[in-house]
Parts: sequence; structure tokens; C-alpha cells
Amino acid sequence: MNSAKIHKLEKFNINIEDRRIFIRLGYGTSSGKVNDQTKKIVLKAKNKLPSLLQPTAVFKILDYEETNKHPIFKDAKKVALCICTIGIGLEEASSKLLEKNEILEGLILDTLGSEAAEDVARQTDKYIANIAKEMGLWPSKRFSPGYSIWDIQDQAYLFNILPAEDIGVRLTDSFMMVPRKSVSFRINFYKEKNKTSRSFS
Repeated sequence: MNSAKIHKLEKFNINIEDRRIFIRLGYGTSSGKVNDQTKKIVLKAKNKLPSLLQPTAVFKILDYEETNKHPIFKDAKKVALCICTIGIGLEEASSKLLEKNEILEGLILDTLGSEAAEDVARQTDKYIANIAKEMGLWPSKRFSPGYSIWDIQDQAYLFNILPAEDIGVRLTDSFMMVPRKSVSFRINFYKEKNKTSRSFS
């Protein structure tokens, strides 16, 4: 394992808009289509979140020469590799609801978990992008294994570089993460702005 500093984030303010939950549940963009029962279940599930979530992230920033030089890192001066998760608590609670045949409640809680994991990834992405800017470099958009030329099997590389066990995440033989509500990604740091497709305000 390389000697790059390990960064760990544990303070997250998870804020999930009801609109995003309703869209995931298939209601489209109009909350007016959502019945009162579903709205009440969503509210009840959201109130449970503080006791079910353990959001954490771990990442390292490597010089390009320290990477395995996969094409996904092409032209980068530095590369940030990250794994983040909301922990196992919500998944266990959702599974228990489904086992009791409380299908809608379990589905809604699972949907909230997906949104929470994505929110953790978004916040970590922003944090890492700010580090890149402080270095005078231009951050790319985040990109996860399993998309385009970055094969899902390359999850193993991230897990070799990062101490995922420190945040309770492991990799299965099929390269899926456990807990399922976990996200892994890379952000390239470029010298030239024209190398990145990230938008800057």
C-alpha cells in the first residue's frame, strides 16, 4: 500500500428532499400524485434516519505515478480514490420490515437509504473538489467502477488502496460492496481546466 495520507470524514448533514423519494418511488416530478398514506410513511421513515445512519467516507489523494495507470486516470496530475457508506443499520431495518410483510414501509426506507448514500457521496465529492482547487488543480466529475471503461472488477484496486474495513465496508467475490448503500469513485485532478467536464460557478 502506498504512503499517501488517509482522509476520513464522519460529519455529514444528510438532507433528503421528499421530491427525490417520490421520484424514486415512481411518482414522477409531481408530489400532488402521492397519496397521504405514502407521505406519512415517508415522514415516519425520515424521522428514523438519525438512529439508522452512520455516514462515513475514506479517501486518499495519489500522484498519478502512484496509481495503477488505468486509462480512467489519463492526463491526471493527481487522483482521489474514495469509498463512502451510510453503514449497515438502515439495510437491516429495511430487511426486517420486508420480512414482516410491511412492503411499502421497507421499500420507502430502502429508497431513503439510496438517497442518503448518494448524498454522502455528493458531499464527499464537494469536499475533495475543494481540496483540488486549493492545490491549484481542476477536479473532474466523480466516476465509479462499473461504468464505461472502468470495469466493476476494478473495485478490487480501490479496496487495495483504501482501508475500507475502517468504515465497515467489504467487497464480495462478485465485486459488490457490503453494505449495499455504499459508493466508490475516483476524481481526477488536472493541471488544465479544459481536461474536466465538471461545471464551476
